[in-house]
Amino acid sequence: MTKAVRKSPEEKLLLAARRLFCRAGIHATGITRILEEAGVARGSLYTHYGSKENLLKAVFDTEANMWFRWFDLDLPGLKCSSEERILALFDLLEKWFEKEDFFGCVFINAVAEHEKDSRWVKDVAGAYRDRIIGRLGALVAESGARDPDTVTQKLGLIIEGAIVTAMVTQRSEAAHIARLAAEDVLRCTECSPSLAKNSASSPTTAALESLS
Repeated sequence: MTKAVRKSPEEKLLLAARRLFCRAGIHATGITRILEEAGVARGSLYTHYGSKENLLKAVFDTEANMWFRWFDLDLPGLKCSSEERILALFDLLEKWFEKEDFFGCVFINAVAEHEKDSRWVKDVAGAYRDRIIGRLGALVAESGARDPDTVTQKLGLIIEGAIVTAMVTQRSEAAHIARLAAEDVLRCTECSPSLAKNSASSPTTAALESLS
């Protein structure tokens, strides 16, 4: 029997903060609630992060690094076309939605909060989001899509809609529906006239097995 890996106080704080920031909101979540959720002493927070602000920045970093790993390592490593790499992003989203620690996107939640006295939260989250969309835009441009800026914005809306839907419904199937919508966008822009009708038989599906 495989023993459960014990999480450190630092990891517990990060996980609890991600969960609460997504579900309850950043401004509505206080330090006391984070400590109770994590089940750690107050001193652990100040030892590892120093403040709620630094903990939030760590949450942003963790989420951003996941996206950057997808765009910079996982997707480029697939032996398929640029169009298939775009669609593979939705397969990665589905794997994310299926995880126990999926609580939605902290960037979407942060940008949606409009507390003027904490404008930096929205600014930092927005900057990370722009970098992620930039990675997506580069992939779209590589595919040879007509009007890549518009295509990127369409795909970004589909991705964000899938994330919110998966968070609300707690069903990973949102990623599959989003993938179908992305296929429609790519067909309309003549990115790939030969996109397979059945995504299960695409080369992306086989290539992604190596990422599991």
